[in-house]
Amino acid sequence: AEIIEKVYALLEPLLDGTDIFIVNIKVKPTNNLKVFLDAESGFSITMCSSVNRKLYAAIEAEGMFPDGDFSLEVSSPGIDEPLTQLRQYKKNVGRKVTVTDNQDKEVTGMLKEVTEDHLL
Repeated sequence: AEIIEKVYALLEPLLDGTDIFIVNIKVKPTNNLKVFLDAESGFSITMCSSVNRKLYAAIEAEGMFPDGDFSLEVSSPGIDEPLTQLRQYKKNVGRKVTVTDNQDKEVTGMLKEVTEDHLL
């Protein structure tokens, strides 16, 4: 949890002024950091590699892993990953989605509207 908090703190300033947002950060054994990002305008490979280089340099400068024993993967969550952020739902308005409702029932349909409290 401490590593994730530090990565958030290093990453947020790199994303200021962009429409890129953090979806999730995971730390796997052997210090494999997986950062999942998305953007309102779509998260391109160019954006991904740019954030990866800047974040890698920031992690090294911070001395989080003094022996350099870490790896960093920056990507978008991918089509198979569930939507977890309100911004992801808003970005997908007008698309066909499958959601699990409060009774654990899967519902597939066109996402028409998203607010803080509901999906339509």
